[in-house]
Amino acid sequence: MATTIIDFATALTVLGNTLKARRQALGLSQQALAAGLCAQTMIGNIEKGIDLPDANLLAKLCERLCLPYKQMLRENYPIRRLPSFSDKVHRLYDQQRYTDLKAYMERPDRLQVLTTDEDLKTYYYYYGCAVYQVTHDATAALQSIRTALTMMMPQHPQRYRTLEVLLFSVENYLTAAITTNQPNYAGFERALTIVREHRLVDNSQNLGMIFNQYARSCLMQSQPERAIRILIEGIAWADTHGSDYMLADDYALLVRAHALMQQMVNDQQIRGTATSAVLATRS
Repeated sequence: MATTIIDFATALTVLGNTLKARRQALGLSQQALAAGLCAQTMIGNIEKGIDLPDANLLAKLCERLCLPYKQMLRENYPIRRLPSFSDKVHRLYDQQRYTDLKAYMERPDRLQVLTTDEDLKTYYYYYGCAVYQVTHDATAALQSIRTALTMMMPQHPQRYRTLEVLLFSVENYLTAAITTNQPNYAGFERALTIVREHRLVDNSQNLGMIFNQYARSCLMQSQPERAIRILIEGIAWADTHGSDYMLADDYALLVRAHALMQQMVNDQQIRGTATSAVLATRS
């Protein structure tokens, strides 16, 4: 049965259950999992949802448990006119060979034969992602993603393809990377509204990427509370759909967001104490 995740504490319980189930599936004891990483009691407390591991420990636990971490797409999108080209694009993307992918996709003879909106939309999605990974130039990558969005016909359908919803999310993520002084989550909210209202032609585990990108943008804007809320929703979505896609990444962000929120609370308390001391001195 799916768990209804409504708060941070329940999210920790789901994390503990996920790690415990994976440990047991691999035939590992708590002691074996903890060896060289932490105390066995820490593993027990994490599995009970009592303790939250820090980002470093979580990454090591995921690695030892062979849980997918820092994933790309769970399912790829075909470029139908050029199946062999499409297969190589997917292979390079999955292997995270972005420099090779960018160079391979830039061959002009490939783009010239793509005539359908669907193929062009897919081409520019992968190319935009490759450009950003290689150059970290959000402006250049954004140009490709927006070109992909112009291939969406009609622009405001009743139902959407998963790739189109991902494009809304990526566009917002790249825009946020360029304009960090003005938080704008319109693209993420549009994407999540479509997901929440089940207005999708297809239903892919890739949708879990949206919650992660949204939360990362919130952290860029120093809004950890909003990031935590979005991550909890993403973890709930994955739990409901029986998916482990992006779960390790989401929990890594949850750790970061929680630490940032605690730091902000502590800083506020320190400022409040300092202000009180100054006022007391003046009086």
